[in-house]
Amino acid sequence: MSAPFLRSSVSERGSFRPARALSLCALALGALLSADAGAATDRKLTIDQATGAWDMSLADTNRRCRLVLRGEAEGAAQALAMPAGCRRALPILAEAGGWRAGEDGRLRVVARDGGPVLEFSMQPAGDLLATGPEGETYTLSPADPAKRAQLAQTAAPVSAPPAAPVSAPPAAARPTPGFQLAQTPKPAPADAGKSAASVAGRYAVLREEGRDTGCMVTLDDKGRGVQGASKAVLAPACRDQGIVIFDPAGWRFDKGRLVLIARKGHSATFDLQANGAWLKDPKEGGKALGLKKL
Repeated sequence: MSAPFLRSSVSERGSFRPARALSLCALALGALLSADAGAATDRKLTIDQATGAWDMSLADTNRRCRLVLRGEAEGAAQALAMPAGCRRALPILAEAGGWRAGEDGRLRVVARDGGPVLEFSMQPAGDLLATGPEGETYTLSPADPAKRAQLAQTAAPVSAPPAAPVSAPPAAARPTPGFQLAQTPKPAPADAGKSAASVAGRYAVLREEGRDTGCMVTLDDKGRGVQGASKAVLAPACRDQGIVIFDPAGWRFDKGRLVLIARKGHSATFDLQANGAWLKDPKEGGKALGLKKL
């Protein structure tokens, strides 16, 4: 049986060439897949990239929470901080005690004993997704828009270089992502139509150049705060000493301006910016301070 097989595969003219061509195609395809796998392996979420403030939300609900992933170790994992209300808003965080960035590029929220709670994988847009024990979906988004853009670039598929190089615009013309406190304030249009009810909500506290402090303040238009104003509450996990010392306990909306009132009675006035954030009036002095609605 071997002789006919050899004649049909080798001795017949032209029959060997297609087989060799197929083999070469298979080798080329294998090399391509290996290169793509290598590129994917390079797109890992490192501890440095993960450290900072993140917003965690549950899909198809309005439940969300500000998590702060810290760089210092706490036990067998990295330290994790969050406002006390997070464990009520997202019960799956009740056992969360730390986080890890794995060599496989995934970010894991772990329990105090090191057991798994959630495992997030990077998405092309720069967000991270995890599936809960009941099939629910959780999203983890960088609070800093600049970091989100950086992660999106890291997670994007590697593509071939363009045929002709495209020159970058001058530095002064490049759009700056996020909220830049260092820039000249740009007030919102007079017809922005803001009201006290629309201003109420949860805000991230920002500093120079839009740096997210990881702090969160809630402006409540139902409760009563100091000086007969509406109630303001600073989340307990805040580490920014300036806003902690200020200790906002009340707020009011006065002629299109937001007035944040400290527990001891002094206040800071904020103007609405064209990007939707509130910026403290620079004339009041002190460090730059901004509020961005979550």
